[in-house]
Amino acid sequence: MTVAELDVSRGRAAARVGSGAWLLLAGWPLWSFLGGGPEPPAVVAALGLVAVFAACWLVIMWRMLSPWAGTPRPWALAGLTGSALALLPLFGAPWAYASFVFLISAFAASLPTPAFAAAAAATAAVEVVALLAYGAPAAQVWWVPLVIAAQAMAVWAMKHMGLLVARLNAARVEVAQLAVENERLRFARDLHDTLGHTLTSITIRSQLAARLAPADPDRAAREMSEVEQAARRALDEVRHAIAGYRAPSLSQELETATRNLGVAGIEVTVSPAAGPIPAAAEAELAWAVREAATNVLRHSRARRCQIRLRVSGASAAVEVRDDGRPAGGGEEAGGRGNGLTGLAERIGAAGGRLEVGTLPEGGYRLYAQVPVETS
Repeated sequence: MTVAELDVSRGRAAARVGSGAWLLLAGWPLWSFLGGGPEPPAVVAALGLVAVFAACWLVIMWRMLSPWAGTPRPWALAGLTGSALALLPLFGAPWAYASFVFLISAFAASLPTPAFAAAAAATAAVEVVALLAYGAPAAQVWWVPLVIAAQAMAVWAMKHMGLLVARLNAARVEVAQLAVENERLRFARDLHDTLGHTLTSITIRSQLAARLAPADPDRAAREMSEVEQAARRALDEVRHAIAGYRAPSLSQELETATRNLGVAGIEVTVSPAAGPIPAAAEAELAWAVREAATNVLRHSRARRCQIRLRVSGASAAVEVRDDGRPAGGGEEAGGRGNGLTGLAERIGAAGGRLEVGTLPEGGYRLYAQVPVETS
């Protein structure tokens, strides 16, 4: 249980105890009644009605203040109203002064706004008539409807405030769940980008080493050494991804892409930007270079690949073109796999845009542009 949930739970418990403490107000009419020397049957009837009244009040209040904010039972509201009216002839004016406090709160908890307004008006009318019938001067009765109206507005406001708090708590829970889901998506995207690129490089180098082993064992051994280093780098990157601290370097990704594409027999041309890449955009462009190079290796069957970096006053971009023919079904065949989908989400979250697709003259193009902060 979180601190906020614990505070809410404690608040509900305190409110329940407070609602039970309000029943002490009924002790004044009961004490006045017993002090008048009533007959035993009247005493039994009064105590029984007070017990019914108290039980119904507690049911209404405790259910209203429950964690699920349930609607009070209709029988509890009927029992409370009926016992309150039955006690009016027994307790007289003291009960008329005290009972509306309970009735207004119960009506507010149980009824919708129009019905609650009508019930509050009826309560005020009954209380005024009862007080006048018991001989209370009109000069001492006029304030009763005003007090009932003030209490009705206060209780109605508190009820709706409670509903708003409940909705805010529900929204807070939903936001927390969304944050967890977004973090899971981020981790899945990062893990795919990291392992997909590195495992592709390991696969290609391993295949090359296998072909070279009979004719050139020394070069095959060097390639396997590169495979070992790539595996170690992948392990380090996975560890950093789990820790949430990984931010790829654009220069390193360009170097890795050039080396891996060269091993696969693809000629790579890198056109640097006219100026330095801002740090705010470097990580996003590095992800784009990594994903583009991985797709060229996996799907393109290209012979040449061009990587161009551009920087303008408000944005930085990278464009990766190849002259290959997609091998059907891959991301370069027009579909978007997990890698391009994750890259699009990442670039979009940074306020940029991603364009991918085949070129009219043949080949494939990936273009990623991200905004940079200007002072």
